[in-house]
Amino acid sequence: MNTAAEIMNRQPPCCRADTPISTLAVRFSEEGITGVLVVDEEQRLLGVVTESDLVDRQASLHIPTALAIFDMVIPLGAQRFEREIARLRAMTAGDLIEHPPRTIAPEATLDEIAALMEDADIHHLPVVDGDNFVVGMVTKRELIRALAARAAG
Repeated sequence: MNTAAEIMNRQPPCCRADTPISTLAVRFSEEGITGVLVVDEEQRLLGVVTESDLVDRQASLHIPTALAIFDMVIPLGAQRFEREIARLRAMTAGDLIEHPPRTIAPEATLDEIAALMEDADIHHLPVVDGDNFVVGMVTKRELIRALAARAAG
């Protein structure tokens, strides 16, 4: 196993750009996946959304604080909180992807895959053909498995 084509998931999880992030969160939980490829109608890659993207987006949520004065609680920033909740509910996979996504060709070697994952600090690499059609995905788990097999000889 020396190339992306040999170790990739040939049926990676995919979604469309208009998929709500709430749907992605459910998929991640129910399917035990950590990332999805965002594709257009023709299966051309648009980007990648990972669990980290969802967590980072949630972490930026402003939690309202309150001021207690004479036994009264006055919420500070409640309207902002409501606006942010509405904004998060309206977000889609397309809102979270980076352009252009980092990709590899099916011929990429294990060393090339490892270097790109390390340099870019990513865990999911879409494998695309010359026309940017998705043919698979390599995750860090698959890479580690292949590197361990290579080391074992």
